[in-house]
Amino acid sequence: MKAVSVLVLFASAAYALQITEPDNGDDWDLSQTNEIEWESVSTDEPEFSLKLIDKRTSPESQITIADKVKTSDGKFDLTNFVAPPGDRYTIKAFSLSKTNSGQLAESQTFNVTKSGVAATSTTAGAPSGTGTAAPGSTTAGRNGAATLSGTFGVVGSVALVFAMLF
Repeated sequence: MKAVSVLVLFASAAYALQITEPDNGDDWDLSQTNEIEWESVSTDEPEFSLKLIDKRTSPESQITIADKVKTSDGKFDLTNFVAPPGDRYTIKAFSLSKTNSGQLAESQTFNVTKSGVAATSTTAGAPSGTGTAAPGSTTAGRNGAATLSGTFGVVGSVALVFAMLF
């Protein structure tokens, strides 16, 4: 009986949260609004964290898009987000639960064709962002821009200047 319960649990987990957009090979202009979409089941957690993953780096760079995204929404609009153009990006959903931590879902690989523009602070004029990130990552709020220097170093700063010129 216990083995059957484990199999049922495993089978239901296979149909849990799935990120359906972006699709494989999509091109995203991050200066515009891009829609992240997902499908869920009733047993999924009510909220999760969304992160943009740059698979070109080792280890993968992570930029927090938003925390406490409602599973029931089924979509999230990403607007004016700062990340260097390139291929091999994905979106990952992470659990916020202390008892069930870790990755919940991952999108297909897509391309970033243009970065958004970093928000500026009125006091220091430096790029700013909101949200919470893991050590070594950058952050961005729902409609905010990410600070690039932590994860992307000089390349991110150059990409930011380039994005601001165009």
